[in-house]
Amino acid sequence: MTHHRVRVLALLMLAIALRPSVGRAEDAGTAEQANRALAAAFESAWNTHDMEVGLRKLLTNDVDWVNVNAGRGKGIETVVGNHARVHADKFKESVLTVKNVEVALLKPDVALVYVSWAMRGDRDNDGTPREPREGLFTWVTVRDSGAWKIRACQNTNKTPIR
Repeated sequence: MTHHRVRVLALLMLAIALRPSVGRAEDAGTAEQANRALAAAFESAWNTHDMEVGLRKLLTNDVDWVNVNAGRGKGIETVVGNHARVHADKFKESVLTVKNVEVALLKPDVALVYVSWAMRGDRDNDGTPREPREGLFTWVTVRDSGAWKIRACQNTNKTPIR
């Protein structure tokens, strides 16, 4: 084998060896962008109060959701139904703003996502207007049929420091 062929073969082997790490970096960047877009789509669905279509398309069928009151919903029908019910009542004038999104890719098709949010215009169960507040979603998202979706959510209100 000539020196040139050995060099070409070595470069080819190096390119093949480096390809998976380059792919992982590209996957991480793509996953981060897709999960940021997922948070923006969630904000849009919330603010248009479109739970039946807008929220539904962002969730896996087996979604597991814990709200700020520690209420838990399992499955897309329950989670969408619960959101639709409260958006017809105490959240019907609410405005959610996504403040920050942090994405950690756990596997090529699984991410841990922290979504900091602010809200105004919502009401307590008795109809009393709430003060504006902030909180944090912790999402586990998965790539499902090519789209990133929310598989699990833990929602938490920020507690004022006193």
